[in-house]
Amino acid sequence: MFRKILVIFMFVLICVLFSGYFYCADRYAAQQAVPLSGDNIKVIITNGQSQNFISESEIVEMVRPAVKNMTMKEISINSLEQHLCNSSAICKAEAYIQHPATLVLEVAQRNPVVRFQTDKGGFYCDSSGYVLPLLGRITLDLPIVSGKLPFKVPATRDGYPETGREWLGSLLQFTEQIRKNPYWSKEIEQLWVEDNGDVVVYTRSCNEKFIFGSLNDSGDKLTKMAGYYRTIRPKALAEGKQYEVINLKYKDQIICK
Repeated sequence: MFRKILVIFMFVLICVLFSGYFYCADRYAAQQAVPLSGDNIKVIITNGQSQNFISESEIVEMVRPAVKNMTMKEISINSLEQHLCNSSAICKAEAYIQHPATLVLEVAQRNPVVRFQTDKGGFYCDSSGYVLPLLGRITLDLPIVSGKLPFKVPATRDGYPETGREWLGSLLQFTEQIRKNPYWSKEIEQLWVEDNGDVVVYTRSCNEKFIFGSLNDSGDKLTKMAGYYRTIRPKALAEGKQYEVINLKYKDQIICK
């Protein structure tokens, strides 16, 4: 009798398991057949900032044509990741399907740290020296560099410079010093490169022209600039003077004109 009950129990259990399997399989197949739309595409910007270079909605619009009229099971994940990485604004992308029927796009964006403006147009540059076009969506609040730039960028404004990478690296180190300093990051507004290669700094609150010369010892030159703000400028203003040019390029000297 006990054996008969056990057989019946095992038979019922197997039926339940098979029913559950086919139910889940049917649900999974139905979910995989769901056509993609903006509602079931989720974007995660893994290195997002307060002001992103590319928005979640823009990423959705990037992939929409590539997956148009496709169901989940028809998507080529590798092709989709490659498609995203073809954008100059994205340096890494990972795509996967999340239960129950969502396409997830995890994206690492390129984060511009400086903006260049030339007579042939402008472009951004990230901390690695990668040049990015001005894509027209937003204007990032970054230091602006203009003048005689000693490096050549790709015509597409997309990629690493063809020449002058060493100089660009020095400039990026300098702008990183500015960015990490709470005061200078708000005060320094623009850098200008003279025909002779001298770098000139312009600020938000002063009318003076600060000549740094080369970018060697830029930390010391910022310290001298702070000394001018703290002592020389207040004294000059108290005496009714206004300096126009502050030369910081020579070691241990501040030349005011």
